[in-house]
Amino acid sequence: MRKSRGFGTGASSLNLNSMMDVMTIVLVFLIKQIDTEGQLVTAAENLVLPNSTSTKTPKEVSLGIVVDQNWVLVDGQQVVQTSAVAEQDPNKDGLLVAALDEVLKEKRETEKQAIIARGEADDGGGNIIVQLDKNMSYDVMFKVMATCGASGFTNIWFAVNMLNAEE
Repeated sequence: MRKSRGFGTGASSLNLNSMMDVMTIVLVFLIKQIDTEGQLVTAAENLVLPNSTSTKTPKEVSLGIVVDQNWVLVDGQQVVQTSAVAEQDPNKDGLLVAALDEVLKEKRETEKQAIIARGEADDGGGNIIVQLDKNMSYDVMFKVMATCGASGFTNIWFAVNMLNAEE
């Protein structure tokens, strides 16, 4: 005797509860991925950042510098005109940009006090992220970097557009 299995006979319903659970888990996972890989810095609107295939990202950045065609800005405040930085003679005036150095030393001291107030040890160098237009001259970039280092910000990161390294 052969027993009929009944394929195609009778009405059956699909249980959507399990499928909804799976889709909810996938959705939560994707949202978490996007949240942890978000941008660290919002690029200034008048800059064209250079491209990079580097995958390193800074751990914590407390200060940002933007160097555009007109101004050098520290945390959105205009400090010195870019043309003045470009015209500064390194042989006569040195590499330090005086106005920028003054502001950065002040910011570094504030950062040190905040670290000490939290009860942590100051590891010696402040973190700073620099946004430069990719068409900016090397001379201006070098003077800004030298000023950052002399002011106590030794961990300098550059904002770039990350390209896919697998391409």
